[in-house]
Amino acid sequence: MGSNQPQNYMAFRRKSSVLSNSQDHLWGIRAILAVQSFAWLFFKVFNPTLTVPAATATGEHVPDASPSTVPGVFGGPGIVQPGAGSGIIARDLYARSLYPRANLSEIPSIQETSPHYQVLLRKILSPLLWDESFIFCFFILLSARTVAISFLRDVNSASYARSLIARPIRMGWPLGVGLAISCIIFKTIDTQYLEDFARINGNPYLRAPENPASALACFNSIWNLLWVTKDYSLQMGNLAFPSWTLWVPSAIYLQSYTVYIFMVILPYSRPSWHVTGLLMFAFGSWWFNSWGWYSATGLFLADVAINPPLRTALFRGWSNESGSVRMPYWSLAVVFLGIGTGLKYMWTAGLDQLYWSGEAHAHPARYLGGSSFGYFDGKQPYPRMDNWLVIVGLLVLLEFSEAGKKILGSKIFKTIGRRSLSYYLVSTLLMYTAGIKIFLYCYNNAGYTPASSKAVAFFVVLPASIIAGEIFHWAIDKPAVWAGHAVYAWTRT
Repeated sequence: MGSNQPQNYMAFRRKSSVLSNSQDHLWGIRAILAVQSFAWLFFKVFNPTLTVPAATATGEHVPDASPSTVPGVFGGPGIVQPGAGSGIIARDLYARSLYPRANLSEIPSIQETSPHYQVLLRKILSPLLWDESFIFCFFILLSARTVAISFLRDVNSASYARSLIARPIRMGWPLGVGLAISCIIFKTIDTQYLEDFARINGNPYLRAPENPASALACFNSIWNLLWVTKDYSLQMGNLAFPSWTLWVPSAIYLQSYTVYIFMVILPYSRPSWHVTGLLMFAFGSWWFNSWGWYSATGLFLADVAINPPLRTALFRGWSNESGSVRMPYWSLAVVFLGIGTGLKYMWTAGLDQLYWSGEAHAHPARYLGGSSFGYFDGKQPYPRMDNWLVIVGLLVLLEFSEAGKKILGSKIFKTIGRRSLSYYLVSTLLMYTAGIKIFLYCYNNAGYTPASSKAVAFFVVLPASIIAGEIFHWAIDKPAVWAGHAVYAWTRT
């Protein structure tokens, strides 16, 4: 092989002692995240105490210099422009509507009006099972972990071009259709039922999606989903969709280009430099509070999984020059997992009043005035260190477990994982329409208790989401994949 030729990873793999190079287990991880996302969404709508820390009347901490704040761990609707340092957010305004004659200090918090067992369940189970920040940070890093696999397996210009050309069609078409359906639904129906439900259920975090001003504005919102480079959570495409989580695909797509730039360099450089280069980039992007360090981590893990020399080094572990001291890398993954889990429980259970902003202090942009940020923009999604530690620990440990990869790569997990985007879009719309209306009917008309009404809504929305998600997958999602490859083939004719 000439010095100017790329390294053929699959040819080297044939000489490697690595047992398996299958990446099907990544679909299984997406399947688990899809289930967690559904649980988080249901709890956010029907039992917010299980998903958010006990909010005081004035909401979470607001940095004094922040010009505006959006409630939620990753942001959401309800932007207001209070006076500097006032700390007033949209949840305050909603609280005033619930208790118009009370002072803010007299308004009970969610913790005070909810059963104590729900608060305990949130503190014990939510950090790793249905935590919003953990789920969506995992999706972003997992996307960076998977986007480079086809190119690293088959290093040539055709596979690189196919990835760049097909991806916007693969992602944009289902997202655009989902957002268009959302805009049509909430433009044509009366959303008063959402406010009625929020009052009955005591949920100050639930609001109707925003409506674009015109058909052209709706089209622009759909078009901009994949082209927003900052303020992900403030784009109309995010605010016009229930649960306000379409910022995640925007961040995933934008970070794909970070992966594209680096992945084309890897086959032409020495494997030992992969570690140094990606580590330097990851540190720099962490320093400036960019999602780039998540992308660099995902690409590095993909490189380790595909590149035999790096994968062999992973299994061999670290040792000093004499070989007298050895450390397996799985033990470092255990340390990462332990520290990250401890931080998540600290912010959630031990220091829950600081949960929203506490992790932000791990970034220099928050506490060093010399950085490029004058203040930490609390209204925007940000990459959390605790989530990163847990995710990296889990993914590295999984590389050491052939049994775990075999289970996650099984047919049922792959089936759910391939439909995760369809389930996400459909279940969100069903939850905010049929689910809430079923609850209101059971509670107001049928005389059910709140718990029974929520149970009925759950057992209706869950199978409906599976069926509708399957339809969406075959009608929208799969054709988007085919269209992406067809467009690529057309560009070569």
